[in-house]
This record gives sequence, C-alpha cells and structure tokens, in this order.
Amino acid sequence: MKEKMSVFALDCYPDPDSDPSVVMVVAARSETDAVELAFSHPNADQYKAVQINPKSGSPRQVALERGIHGFVNWKAYKSL
Repeated sequence: MKEKMSVFALDCYPDPDSDPSVVMVVAARSETDAVELAFSHPNADQYKAVQINPKSGSPRQVALERGIHGFVNWKAYKSL
C-alpha cells in the first residue's frame, strides 16, 4: 500500500516580482519536502520562486507516490 502523502498546490513564479504562471501539484510529506521536490524537477529552471498557494487550504491526505503530479492553472486545481 502507498504511504499517505499531503497534496500541495505550489504557485510557480517565472520571476519573483511577477504573478505565478502555473500551479504545480505535489504529493509530499511536508511543505518543505514539496518545495524541495519542486526545485528538483527538470523544468525548475523555468521559475525563480515557488510558494505554497495561500488559497489552497489545508493539504488533503491521499495515497499517492511522493512526487510532482502535474502542472495546471488555478481554476483547474480548484475543480479537482
């Protein structure tokens, strides 16, 4: 059985002073773990900063493998 992970929505900023361009959906053990995963992704050089989306609420517990599960816009994430 897969370990229970928390699902985090991370805003990805192409420039720290601009609006986020995408939401990265990450299954991780903690917020720190989620941010570390974000910067280990092969596309990490496309953004300069990440932040846990403040509107995402408390992370949901799910049975998923630890890792990055996709990139979506905020409206798509909210509909999941």
